[in-house]
Amino acid sequence: MSRANKLGPEVNRALFVKNLSYNVTPEELFDLFGRYGPIRQVRQGIASNTKGTAFVVYEDVMDAKQACDKLNGFNFQNRYLVVLYHQPDKMLKTKDDLEARKEHLERIKKQHGPSFPHSPSRKTKAASGADKKPPKPMLKKGRPDIAIHARKTLPHFVRKLLPTVPECA
Repeated sequence: MSRANKLGPEVNRALFVKNLSYNVTPEELFDLFGRYGPIRQVRQGIASNTKGTAFVVYEDVMDAKQACDKLNGFNFQNRYLVVLYHQPDKMLKTKDDLEARKEHLERIKKQHGPSFPHSPSRKTKAASGADKKPPKPMLKKGRPDIAIHARKTLPHFVRKLLPTVPECA
C-alpha cells in the first residue's frame, strides 16, 4: 500500500497559496516552499484578480502535505499565508454553479418583468427621463449650492460659519 492511499482525497502535489504580498518574487516562493521538498513549478498570479496568489507544485505528494500543514497560517512578509490543496474539480463545479445561477436570474427577470430591481428595462425607464430629479438649486453666480453639500460633509464648527458667508446664506 503506497503512502498516497493513506492521505485524504483532497491531498495532491499542487498547492494553492493566497494572501501573498504583491511584491513577492518567484525566487522567494521557491526558497520558502523549497524547505519541504523539491518543487516542480511555481506559478504566480499576475492579473488583477489573481494577484497575491500562486500555485506551487511539488515532486512528491508527501512534501506538499508537509508544506501545507506547516505554511498554512505562516507569517511571510507580514502577511499570514493561506495554503490549500488545489482542487480542480471544485473549481469546475463553481463555474457550472455560476452558469446555473445566471440562468436562474434570467428566469426570475422574465417572470417579474420591469418591476424587478435589477431588470434592464428599469434602467431604460430612468434613462428616458420618467424618474428625473429636479435640478439642484443654483446660486446667483451659477455654482451649485455648496451650502447644501457642506451641511452634509463639513465638520460642525465649519457648518456654523456657513450662514455668515453671504454667498451661502
